Amino acid sequence: MSEIQSINLHMLSEAALRLRATNRYLEEYAITQQIVDAESAILQLRKALEYIAFSSIAPNKKEYELFRASADMRTDYKKDYHAGKILQALGKINEDFYPYPLLSATHQQNGSFHFDRKTTGYLTKKRFASTYDRIGKYLHADNPWSVDKNFPSFVTEIPSIIHDVFGLIECHAVFIKTPEFNGVWVVEVLKDGSPPRIITGVADGDFFIEKM
Repeated sequence: MSEIQSINLHMLSEAALRLRATNRYLEEYAITQQIVDAESAILQLRKALEYIAFSSIAPNKKEYELFRASADMRTDYKKDYHAGKILQALGKINEDFYPYPLLSATHQQNGSFHFDRKTTGYLTKKRFASTYDRIGKYLHADNPWSVDKNFPSFVTEIPSIIHDVFGLIECHAVFIKTPEFNGVWVVEVLKDGSPPRIITGVADGDFFIEKM
């Protein structure tokens, strides 16, 4: 396993860990109704999204570093943390960087395995960005003169967000087109905390990814 694959899997393992922690804090909140438990859940959810963003940098690291070095503003990519901005930058480097969620593999007669794409039940790239932005406003103390953030309503949405984030990463493809590697990773991240696994597929030449 290469270093960038190890980093990718470690980031996804951390994301899954944070999602499980989010669930635990929600369960505690359901019992205590203490707002700090719900806020802790939201914090872990935000960190999960950030780890997924970091995992997407890994296979595009050299290109991402060069892109950030040419930016007009802060150029040190090692200080990046905002998942939404990371996704925007990655989209300019590799339009297919975002995980492609897959259904479980089916065994073919020729001995190969086939993965169909998911069409529902996962966090889309657009919803990833909007969810990350929404979470941000709940991580700060409430200004007594500001409008109501409707906190209880957002808390009720969190279980479905967790479901869709896991739906995104539990089995997905990562398409890579760099001078060092041209092909796909198929990555499995189980909800139970098992170590993530990866399958590498090398393309013989240029390839086209059909849009959904």
